[in-house]
Amino acid sequence: MEETTTSQPQVTRSSSGIVGGNVVEPEDDPSAPFPGGPIDRSLLKSFKDHVAAAIWNNEHRSLLKCINHGAQIAEWDLQSCHPDTQGLQRIIQRSGLAPLIDCSYRKANKEVISAFVEWWQSETNTFHLPFGEMSITLEDVSILLKIPVTGKVVAVENFSRYTEESRKDAIELVSKLLGVSPDEAEEEVNITKGLTMRVVWLKSRFCPPKSKSSSTSSSPTTYPQVECTARAYFLYLLSCTLFADKSGSRVSISLLKLLENLDEVGTYAWGAAALAYLYHHLGSATKVEVSQIAGYLTLLEVHISCALLVNRPIQIQYFFFNFC
Repeated sequence: MEETTTSQPQVTRSSSGIVGGNVVEPEDDPSAPFPGGPIDRSLLKSFKDHVAAAIWNNEHRSLLKCINHGAQIAEWDLQSCHPDTQGLQRIIQRSGLAPLIDCSYRKANKEVISAFVEWWQSETNTFHLPFGEMSITLEDVSILLKIPVTGKVVAVENFSRYTEESRKDAIELVSKLLGVSPDEAEEEVNITKGLTMRVVWLKSRFCPPKSKSSSTSSSPTTYPQVECTARAYFLYLLSCTLFADKSGSRVSISLLKLLENLDEVGTYAWGAAALAYLYHHLGSATKVEVSQIAGYLTLLEVHISCALLVNRPIQIQYFFFNFC
């Protein structure tokens, strides 16, 4: 008669530092190896809240909703939004942000992005892949986007708290730098009920669609100063690219402070700020309860494509020649 035994949980350790098996993490020992995850959790302390840990426990989440506005960039017609087209183009070219106009994907690949988010670790700001770690660097940003990664820090005193004082400051800033009346600026701030502006308002206010009636009308059209139009366009462009947020429709008024002197826009390290912003949203998206991701996802996708192209197996072609 054969003796039956109860199977015990098995733990296997691989050379890559991954623990396998069906061992459940001891709740009272935070330093214990995580099943399917790191052996030493002294660095990856938040791994228990990572989406990869949930997947190990068969708690799968849906694909991430990717906030991407690349298709909206072309909706702003730079040739018709202001009569001083050449002056506007000079300001844009001098800013160092012009490459963003033509290098953004119209749609984000949520399957690829969701898969790579599962490999991201916010403690190291790297993807932990089967063959090693990989990350997006400032050099990658400079090569892929052609925007400045060195220069003055992109940092402003953010209107983080909605108070009556900050509300008045925001209205004054919008009125001064965008050339709109205080009443119009106040109306926009009241609509958003915060210290942001609607992207659709920027477009309709500074790049209105030309109707047949306006083209045939004999009354002159009043345009804002070209500098105000340029600032509005930069806000629109940044909200569609480097600083796309989860609201999907708003841009922070605090960014206007960086656009006050248009001659200095090109002296800021926009690429470094965009990379830090993307790091932040990647880390946030690793939490199992998070369902969407923002940031400049074109940068993420292009980097993934380039990395996979470099690390893929090399296909060798053999050529056979017939000699007489």
